[in-house]
Amino acid sequence: MKIAVYYPWIHLHGGIERTMLELFERSKHDWTIYTSHYAPQDVYPGFGHLKVVQVKPVTIKRDIASVMKAAIQISFEKIPLEGFDAFVVWCDGLGNLITFGNRGLPTFNICSTPLRPVYDPIYAANALRSRGFPARVIFVLFRKLFHWVDRLAWRNYDGVISTSSEVTRRITENGLYATGEKLKIFYPGIDASRRPEPVSYEPFLLAAGRIMWTKNIELAIEAFLLARMPAPWKLVIAGFLDLKSRAYLEALKQRAGGDGRIEFVLSPSDEALNDLYRRASVVLFPPLNEDWGIVPLEAMLARKPVIANARGGPAESILPGRTGWLLEPEVKAWADVLASLPSQPETIRRMGEDAGEHVLKYDWSNFVSGIDETLGSWVTEAREKQTAASR
Repeated sequence: MKIAVYYPWIHLHGGIERTMLELFERSKHDWTIYTSHYAPQDVYPGFGHLKVVQVKPVTIKRDIASVMKAAIQISFEKIPLEGFDAFVVWCDGLGNLITFGNRGLPTFNICSTPLRPVYDPIYAANALRSRGFPARVIFVLFRKLFHWVDRLAWRNYDGVISTSSEVTRRITENGLYATGEKLKIFYPGIDASRRPEPVSYEPFLLAAGRIMWTKNIELAIEAFLLARMPAPWKLVIAGFLDLKSRAYLEALKQRAGGDGRIEFVLSPSDEALNDLYRRASVVLFPPLNEDWGIVPLEAMLARKPVIANARGGPAESILPGRTGWLLEPEVKAWADVLASLPSQPETIRRMGEDAGEHVLKYDWSNFVSGIDETLGSWVTEAREKQTAASR
């Protein structure tokens, strides 16, 4: 089956990009990716082996004026859908709007999250706090307008695949799509065959993932400083940095206060990052309300327990007390757990072994086969309806 898929911007080493790459490389279907912004030098090398077509470019700026401009442009973009069996939108925000100008094929949504400033209450609250009064008024008006337009776009879908229960909750609670047989969940995950061997538990904590404000890395830094863990324990922050997050990185370094036991590893290779997972004792995942979270799964594959906030996707993937800790997003709560780690190496190892077994349920094969079979059956059903209607 030939499938055209649209995702507005492919330019990061992020969880969505990793998930897309794994699906398209492993799928039995033939995928062609259309995007409005493609930066092959900044994404996983595997995209170079896929069929990627850039349409008219849109800005990647995130101020409201730029987002509005991009939204309008995407709404009028035309994708050449002749010869395809289905059209899929990979959703994390504005992509749904492309369905207004591209109809005729069975159309589906793979949703990593609806637009977070509009539908994630924690994200929206933080965004409001960071703005002055006039900007807050504009932000509130934007949320209301976008919600109205977005709900119209979601009516164009013949089926929706969500990547977590948290994402499903955002979809249904905001009236975007109803629960039922045309709304399914398949969890992105890990490749069990890539489990690192051997692993060790060296005296350092790892905070991995993109370095940007939504990842709340300051919580990990402040908790580490407050915990006063004995030498040689250290905190390693490893992740990818885009241009708009450079100021955030500088703010993190200021919070670290020059402490030599807080290290920053920028844009590590896959090999370097996997080595950090392999050697760390515990992995920290401090985002406030992550949609799902690949980092906790990669940590558990390396048989490392994870400390995360009891919100969003990590509350689904982590078993508290068995494969990690789920905490309130408070510095003291995190610091208390960090301070206890040097005295419980056997607990860390035991939880790591349990994590390594638990994470196997999230193997990529389950995700890919689930999506392949679901899209195949939905397209067949749509064709049968069209045939019946034409008689």
